[in-house]
Amino acid sequence: MARTVNPAAEAERFLGALDEKSLAIDEAIAQAKSGVAHSSFAAYKVFSDAASDFDGFCILIEYRIKKITDDAARAGFEGRLLTARVHAMTRMLKASIDLIGAVANQKELPLGAKDVFLRELRSIYNLKNTLSRPPFVGQLPGDTGHDLDLAEKILREIIDKAPALLELTPMVDPAEPAEPASS
Repeated sequence: MARTVNPAAEAERFLGALDEKSLAIDEAIAQAKSGVAHSSFAAYKVFSDAASDFDGFCILIEYRIKKITDDAARAGFEGRLLTARVHAMTRMLKASIDLIGAVANQKELPLGAKDVFLRELRSIYNLKNTLSRPPFVGQLPGDTGHDLDLAEKILREIIDKAPALLELTPMVDPAEPAEPASS
């Protein structure tokens, strides 16, 4: 026998749990920044997992909210979810920018640095695109505009240098003439 579920009660319970996941992200961000700055990536994995858990849980909550039939109640839950997502995503964007900076500032990149670099590149790209669209764009804290601009600059710089940074092509100076083909 299937149990009857009250979508509003479930959404309320899940939003409370989402607050706990948000706190876990805050703790993981601080540890990840410190770890990456010291060439340790264990704390970064915790941050990455916490961000992924948060995103996945938001999807579950969004679908629970869609099942609420009372329009006013549904709108209230949607607003709370939006607020929680904006808060978490703005912190994750800032953390991703800081983490890419920490990797870039290392004189010698340890094993695992490329993985962190690529994950945070994807994260910056996804967060920048998401936060630049409705319903998020009108809900952002004032300092997030600066972070979005910085994210755009980072993305442009990385895209311009991508082949060399990611070792996709041999590093050849385009100003040098090509060697003639041997027969």
